[in-house]
Amino acid sequence: MPRLLIIQPTPYHSRSKREPYRIRKRKVIGAVAPYLAALAPSHWDVTFTDDAIEEPNYAAPVDVVVLTVRTVTSFRAYEIAARFRERNIPVLMGGPHATFHAQEMAAHADAVCIGEGEGIFTTMLEDAAAGRLQKFYRRQTVADLAAMPPPRWDILKPKNYAFYSPFVIQYSRGCPYTCDFCAERRLNGDYGYRYRPVADVVEEIKRCGKRHIFFAASQFVGNKARTMALLEALIPLKIRWSALFSAHFFLDPKFTALARRSGLLHVNMGIESISQNTLKAMNKNFNKSQEYGHIAQILHQNDISFSFNFVFGADDDDLDIFPKTLAFLNEHKVDAAYFNVMVPLRGTPLYARMRADGRIIDEENMDRWPGVFCHFRPLRFSPEQLIREVKTLQRSFYSLGSIARRLPLPRSEAHLASWNVNVSQRKVAINSDSMNEFEDF
Repeated sequence: MPRLLIIQPTPYHSRSKREPYRIRKRKVIGAVAPYLAALAPSHWDVTFTDDAIEEPNYAAPVDVVVLTVRTVTSFRAYEIAARFRERNIPVLMGGPHATFHAQEMAAHADAVCIGEGEGIFTTMLEDAAAGRLQKFYRRQTVADLAAMPPPRWDILKPKNYAFYSPFVIQYSRGCPYTCDFCAERRLNGDYGYRYRPVADVVEEIKRCGKRHIFFAASQFVGNKARTMALLEALIPLKIRWSALFSAHFFLDPKFTALARRSGLLHVNMGIESISQNTLKAMNKNFNKSQEYGHIAQILHQNDISFSFNFVFGADDDDLDIFPKTLAFLNEHKVDAAYFNVMVPLRGTPLYARMRADGRIIDEENMDRWPGVFCHFRPLRFSPEQLIREVKTLQRSFYSLGSIARRLPLPRSEAHLASWNVNVSQRKVAINSDSMNEFEDF
């Protein structure tokens, strides 16, 4: 029986401290490794190591090692791969980093999967077992989300997860929007927005046996009617769920009421900016900044915990955007917020323009390290000013006084969710030189 070891690499602690960033427990039960295990042929013996929790066993008796890689974990992934390749154990790599850095990854792996792994991953394992690995593998057709096998949750170690740890469930892939700075559409082959059958999603939720669910998608409500059908099916399950989707859907009272009835606990929304000019430049004019305050009010009235995502550094931004954003957040008692420096990622129109204009700084290290960095030259302030302002905004918003003024006493599960986000993000704000918002996930 061939033996497969799946490893999820952790980021380094920081650029100056190149040690693996470790945590005691995960806050979310991820789906990537369990799904990869499910894609492996049934006769393979599959084990999993979470590098954020424990050091991989480099002497493990395995036949193939698989690493799923994000840009922020890429350097650590290469370090791990080298240790196993010293033993002549084939190392396969895939994940989001492969889409735009496949040649780089190929220097550290025996084979690289670019894009979606359905069908391809099985072939890679068979080729590895037979000693005929190719350097690159890529699907030539779109993956059928109706044929997804159930994740192998059994490969996970329950002790590695916090008591409150939602299961990640995949409902959709892709995004119907084309925001100027976002590479999400191209990560899986730019196949547009796709979703799984409602019955399959419901069955997977039942199988995981958890009351709290996180739907992994950059745009959960990519098809509103289809999503509402799913929400109807969630009502009998009596779960509490969280997801990421656009704020404007809450302007529809029917959608909001259904989301609440189905168990919506927390929603994260990419509103990006309170400036409509900036939103227009981002090709995100479907967001209306004048509606944000009303949306916050709707969510408060419906006892739904929420957070806003912001991106700073657009060409229309000036230094006034930071105090204005803080004033908006305080005025509307916004539950939580994430403050990001714009990143000109490969595959985006933003990257193409900035590279053509010579405005990208240190592309080699772009998105490689936890913390707050600026990898381009803004128009209206220096990179150093942008970093300083974002950190100041983050620390002001998550000061103890701000938290106490914005959040109500925790009388509901939604209130507790908002307090939990604020406590964790206060830690991020205090340690912003070496942490990013979602690294514990």
